[in-house]
Amino acid sequence: MTTELTKYKICPECGKKNSPGLIECRYCESDLTAIRIVDDDTKPAEEIPAEFAAVTEKTELVRICECGAENPSQARKCRECGEDISDIIPSAKVKACEESFSYELHTLNDDFSVTIDKPFIILGRECELKDHLKNKPFVSRQHAELTVVADRVFIKNLSRTNKTFINNEEIPSDTPVELHEGDEIGLGGKIVAGKRQDQAAYFIFRVKI
Repeated sequence: MTTELTKYKICPECGKKNSPGLIECRYCESDLTAIRIVDDDTKPAEEIPAEFAAVTEKTELVRICECGAENPSQARKCRECGEDISDIIPSAKVKACEESFSYELHTLNDDFSVTIDKPFIILGRECELKDHLKNKPFVSRQHAELTVVADRVFIKNLSRTNKTFINNEEIPSDTPVELHEGDEIGLGGKIVAGKRQDQAAYFIFRVKI
């Protein structure tokens, strides 16, 4: 007779339940040292935001740590360096045989551009592009979040005081919006009376194959 575990660790590789004291999965020998102990009443962590569910179905997902290591999408800590990666949104695993896309942000006059080379970045005066945005007071320190999921890019507004606009339309806070080729992103500003606000930042989103 098999005893039902009241508390357990769920293996991030095979999904099987293990006794809470185990440091390796009894079924596939995966590392369980960073896996939290749960029970049937534990609220499951949301691994993939609901907004991304349709595009991630049947896609192998990983959490990529800042150290570059790929981790299972359920992992809470990096298997290489031990850093907490619970707040990193899982992204599609890149396969060498697949056609790959690259994404770029260009200023409106094309005098500055940056390649989106990470699955998850935050734009702001104290984050990504901080040197370019430091003199833009309408841009918050952590203003917007870009996430690459299954060859699609989403943007989410993070600022409570300043807004994010796509093609001059304000996007809702905390709700990812998909970006498309040629979209204009306004960080903290939009076109008012035919003019853009100098203290805001504007980019054009580009997709390259």
